[in-house]
Amino acid sequence: MHPRDEEIWRAIDWEAWFGCPEGARYLSPAGHEVTARAVAGLTGFFNSRWLPKAVLPSPAPGRASDTFVGLGRHAPVLQFMDGAAPGAWIEAVRWWAAYAYLEEAAVPGIASVKRDARCDVTLSRFLHSQTQARLALVGAAHGLRVELEPAKASGGPGDVRIGPVFIEVVTFAEDQKFQDYERFRKNVRAHLFALARGRDIYWEGDIPELLSGGDFETWKKRTEEAAQQCAVLEAAVDVLSSAGRRLTVHPGTAPQGTTLAGDTVESDQGRRHLSKVHGKCAKTAGAGTAWIWVEDHSGLFHFPTPFAEMSLAAKTNALADLLGPLLAEYVHVAGIVVSNTARRRLPLPPNEDALRPAAQGFRRGLPLDRVRETIMIPRRILLPEQTSLIARMCDAEANALDWALGKLGVPHGVASLLAASSTPQRVSPLWTP
Repeated sequence: MHPRDEEIWRAIDWEAWFGCPEGARYLSPAGHEVTARAVAGLTGFFNSRWLPKAVLPSPAPGRASDTFVGLGRHAPVLQFMDGAAPGAWIEAVRWWAAYAYLEEAAVPGIASVKRDARCDVTLSRFLHSQTQARLALVGAAHGLRVELEPAKASGGPGDVRIGPVFIEVVTFAEDQKFQDYERFRKNVRAHLFALARGRDIYWEGDIPELLSGGDFETWKKRTEEAAQQCAVLEAAVDVLSSAGRRLTVHPGTAPQGTTLAGDTVESDQGRRHLSKVHGKCAKTAGAGTAWIWVEDHSGLFHFPTPFAEMSLAAKTNALADLLGPLLAEYVHVAGIVVSNTARRRLPLPPNEDALRPAAQGFRRGLPLDRVRETIMIPRRILLPEQTSLIARMCDAEANALDWALGKLGVPHGVASLLAASSTPQRVSPLWTP
């Protein structure tokens, strides 16, 4: 992090989020201009009080799981992996461009989305608003009339209308089990790095199972003793957790490939998804014919689960088997779409399609390093025009940002905003920031 960024990050505003110009050497002059516009635009859309509230845990009972755990990890200024900052910057610009275009075009309903985002400072609302804006932008880029918060036939607002397609959005945040262990894992890493600071030692092996209270304090004391013993004797020392997970402290410098592995967290994500989508289907009966769009941030696609390791075709089949029966139960639902951008990769992978008997899968790279996987499960035979429209949106989403930038007076798109040396061409491992 640039020294100036360490100072301005304490202010927790959008300027701090993007970072100072001196630290963003990956940007062209045009990119720096867009940063200034994005800072002003996001501040204006969410208001100046939103970001400080969003990055601080909520003290309210029952709200802790709906706060922005780790929101700062998406900030360009906090990207520590080599080559990650430009991709995080593009993603933040994507947020700004969607809201800026929709406001400039006076898209019906954008004022309601803005009001809800400001008043409900939770992770679930943020993901919901982001999905509404993204879908509306992609629809507009296809030349279709779009509307946010459209009226349902039975009264009350829906989420998005794109041409003839009425969409209700469902968002999934990370399961509480995943959130709890991720928070614990970060605390463990911070503790181990603090012990290694000033000593010629390094850690390797398994982070323990989730520990709390006195158990965690006992484990930390044992690691402190192990670190001291290793430094004095210049010999490896093991620390075993009560579940038998082995962590080893070694003398010297960590060789390439040294890892700290976390525990496997079990959660029935399939049942969780089915239950929530089932509820949404029931609630949308008064909307008339509707599509259910599931924006998944639960970890289903990128945690070390059997589902995440499946091929696109296998994922498409699995979700069709899980959610397809809901189309028979709820005749007003035209189809269900499940989408996710958990993975980041440079360079982007080639496009991939998986056309299966009951569903269709899409894998598309989005500028700069996002990989979106989308599975569409349509009702068979009925509404082929709507199915085709959604398929075209999934196919060409990567073009929407350049289109929006053009409408906002940035004619040469993403490529013009980055310095020539900011996009390394070597293949990097997938990472999830």
